[in-house]
Amino acid sequence: MTLECRAETEDRVRRKTRKALNLSAHHAGMALQMLVEEGKIAAGDVARALKNREKMIKELREKLAALEASARPMARRLASAGRKAVRRAAPRARKAITRAQRAARQAQGRYMAAVRRLSDDARVKVREIRKESGVDAAIKAALKLASAK
Repeated sequence: MTLECRAETEDRVRRKTRKALNLSAHHAGMALQMLVEEGKIAAGDVARALKNREKMIKELREKLAALEASARPMARRLASAGRKAVRRAAPRARKAITRAQRAARQAQGRYMAAVRRLSDDARVKVREIRKESGVDAAIKAALKLASAK
């Protein structure tokens, strides 16, 4: 067999073996033992493959440990920032409003209650009165318009 022909044959064999087998550990061990006994696989190849596997696992664990070590300070900062955000978001007591604010809010509430039951045309009139004369005058006008209905 020439070199090219051998490479093509090996390629075909590799393609066939790329499919993952669904074997239990017990069945895989039995299959390996049979292949070694039949001389299709050398025992040294199996041992080498297992050593390579252990070496790869060790390297991956080292890389993971390095990643964890480099990420640890950032993780601490993120956790600290999260705790600070939670502390900042804690509910706080409301600041007391002034008498003027309370009066303005109550007047707004009375105005809204008076205007609620008016028609659109009447609302426009009351809005004009509010701009010219203030909230109290607008409330009186709205109550008068509502009772005139």
